[in-house]
Amino acid sequence: MTAQSVILPLPSNHARFIVIRLKDLSIDGLKKQLEALLSTRDRLITQHPDAQIKTSIAFGPELWSKLYDQTPTGFKQLAPIHGSFTMPVVPADVLIHIASARTDICFALSQAFSDGIQDQVEVLDERVCFRYLDGRDLTGFIDGTENPQFPDDRGETALLGEEAGIFADGSFVFAQRYAHDLDKWKRLKVDAQEHVIGRTKLESIELDNDIKPENAHIARTVIEDDEGEELEILRHSLPYGDGKGDQGLFFIAYTKDLTRIDRMLLRMFGTSGDGIHDRLLHFVTALDGAYYFAPSEELLEEVLEG
Repeated sequence: MTAQSVILPLPSNHARFIVIRLKDLSIDGLKKQLEALLSTRDRLITQHPDAQIKTSIAFGPELWSKLYDQTPTGFKQLAPIHGSFTMPVVPADVLIHIASARTDICFALSQAFSDGIQDQVEVLDERVCFRYLDGRDLTGFIDGTENPQFPDDRGETALLGEEAGIFADGSFVFAQRYAHDLDKWKRLKVDAQEHVIGRTKLESIELDNDIKPENAHIARTVIEDDEGEELEILRHSLPYGDGKGDQGLFFIAYTKDLTRIDRMLLRMFGTSGDGIHDRLLHFVTALDGAYYFAPSEELLEEVLEG
């Protein structure tokens, strides 16, 4: 089995995330559009071999049950959270992750998928994202510092193993858009920002435990197993923004175990039982969120041909 191409490599400089509900588009119509997307991708890879073109197609649990007669263990829909802050859930049918070193390639692949079906689907989001400076979030802090860096480690973190059978090398996906209140954020001095995040801003060095607040972002999002080993997820998040103030982060993570995401979110939003929430939520707002499954290349091909 082979993982879909966007998952294991390091992120490219540009990405588009397309989130849709089928509405009037039939499943056969969806398959036709996805085939057009993949065919265009393969052609562009041949024509532009240095463009780092990669894709992933993932499906929500309701649609997956209509596409295939088996479901990977642990696949479910994200549950909303009503804690210190509210985390909404906006279920969707399909999440398409397009990445490239060139933004025009991302646009071309988006067009290949959407051509002729604009009136048949509900586009919940089409987010144009980019690598910001040296891999930083719009807050100015380096993003994804906790990501595993080596291919084997990234695969171990993100992909279902051989024990998953036909679902091996597939991956669960969590996607959620966060809007940033940068005006409010910029009113904080750098040392105060560092206490919100839990790292230094310039060098991205984690603060010592005796300095790092319990409600710092990384203190709430780092989880461990019973032996004290960190349970990682593979982040591909990228910023987005414009001059009108619509700016933030499209958070996307691939994982072999959705309970890791569940635990992180409960700790962030203040419902894990210790009464603490992530202080970063005073400056960023979750606008949506959902779970998906990205099958292996071979299983995706089987689904599209079925």
